[in-house]
Amino acid sequence: MEEKINIMEITLNKVLNYLEILSEENFEVIFPKAKLGMEYVNRLKTELKNQFTGEELTKFEERLLAPAKLIKNKFDDIVTLKKVKLAVISEEISHLQNQKKIVNYYR
Repeated sequence: MEEKINIMEITLNKVLNYLEILSEENFEVIFPKAKLGMEYVNRLKTELKNQFTGEELTKFEERLLAPAKLIKNKFDDIVTLKKVKLAVISEEISHLQNQKKIVNYYR
């Protein structure tokens, strides 16, 4: 169990590092790596839940809780940033459409 917990902790830290370097330019390469890491951690977590009781797992939960929360916050930040960018682009498109209507009106 200790070995799987260590692997989970290392993997969570790798995922966090991936999310730290994530950008528009490398999104297609880095995001799938982060996703695979999270899937692997979830698979290990399921295995541990099937093998051990909740009490036994609780003592290791604290080690995994901090990186998991950081990853959740980072994902939330990424989603929020994407929403803001989408809203800006949507506003620009709306503005351009309005200008096009005005130009057509003056013809």
